[in-house]
Amino acid sequence: MKRREVPPRLLYVYRNRGNLISAQNVRRKRLKTVIDQINKIYDKFNKLNEWFIIFLMSAMCLDLLGQVIMRYVFQHPLTWSEELARYIFVWIALLGSAWCGRNHIHVRMTAVTSLLPKPAVHVIQILISIICAGTCFILFPNACKIFMSQSKLKAVTLGVSLGIEYIAAPIGIMMMAIQWTIDALYAIFDWPGYQARYMKGED
Repeated sequence: MKRREVPPRLLYVYRNRGNLISAQNVRRKRLKTVIDQINKIYDKFNKLNEWFIIFLMSAMCLDLLGQVIMRYVFQHPLTWSEELARYIFVWIALLGSAWCGRNHIHVRMTAVTSLLPKPAVHVIQILISIICAGTCFILFPNACKIFMSQSKLKAVTLGVSLGIEYIAAPIGIMMMAIQWTIDALYAIFDWPGYQARYMKGED
């Protein structure tokens, strides 16, 4: 009976498996270092986003309060108030979605996942992160096209470019894409801090 020869490539892999694993670990550590830096920068940016959302909420409340006072007290309603409120609301909705995604406080249905073992929940979280990131990356070019087309038009009462309103879409979508991509990498490699930050237990 002839002895089966091992292909040279497989023989090389077998003899150098220790070095290959070591090189893979080095690449993984480098990737984690880069993602950690992006994560820290994004955390700071998200804090600025939070304050900007607070500012927008305050501005919208003042705008609508001013409209109520002018309409029912002075009998002279503002013509631009409702349009301005709409602009602000669009920004709050899209930036707020990115902020909620970062803090993992979107509404979630956990009736099924709470019954599953942790490894299964981990796999589901990876799939959710990948699907959400992929969806955002698909939507981003379309959001940019809409912004470019609408920026040529002007608002009726404010007289400013509609691009001010529609640019909120690509900004918010890209923020969500970055966040879900970071989530997916932390989940796939199960890096330290993932369980505490991205797999929060339900109260």
